[in-house]
Amino acid sequence: MINVARWKDVWHRFSGQGTYPHELAAMLLFPLRRFVLSPEKLIRHLHLNHASRVLEVGPGPGFFSIDVARAVPQGRLELVDIQLEMLQKARRRLRRSGARNTGYTQTTAVRLPFRSGAFDVAFLVAVLGEVPDPRACLASIADVLQPGGLLVVAELQGDPDALTEEQLRTLTQGTGLEFSDSERLAGGFLASLRSTIHR
Repeated sequence: MINVARWKDVWHRFSGQGTYPHELAAMLLFPLRRFVLSPEKLIRHLHLNHASRVLEVGPGPGFFSIDVARAVPQGRLELVDIQLEMLQKARRRLRRSGARNTGYTQTTAVRLPFRSGAFDVAFLVAVLGEVPDPRACLASIADVLQPGGLLVVAELQGDPDALTEEQLRTLTQGTGLEFSDSERLAGGFLASLRSTIHR
């Protein structure tokens, strides 16, 4: 059983800035999230094909992960999270769904442990503002994307860490990413960026 001091810490992380607490992961699976950003809408923006290699940074318990894994049956979805507990929750959900084309890596988003050009597509949903060094995170993602690879960043209403589109545009400078387009969401946005790194 969790003690009072621990719950205070959980509440502080939930209501303030920083990493979303894994103890409240069930809230990230609330079905009404689909009205803000559905997995189907996200997948349309990811421009996946059956063999795409996809990186999801900060999946939480995997609200979007099952649908993305199903969209790349000959490809692979790699989930990266700093919290092992979140990865374990996501893995259980994906296993129950029958998804087997997935990998799980516990690491920070600032220095990703993958080879350059390992992924075709990457995405973050309500995550970038939680990262201590978001510019370094973007640069690391640019490195692991193939040249011209796509990064989709979603920032959502109600997230205390949410970035504005202007902040995101500023953060991308010098990272090897450039804006492609963006779409407004209710109180947020969905931005597409392309890797400009040539190898």
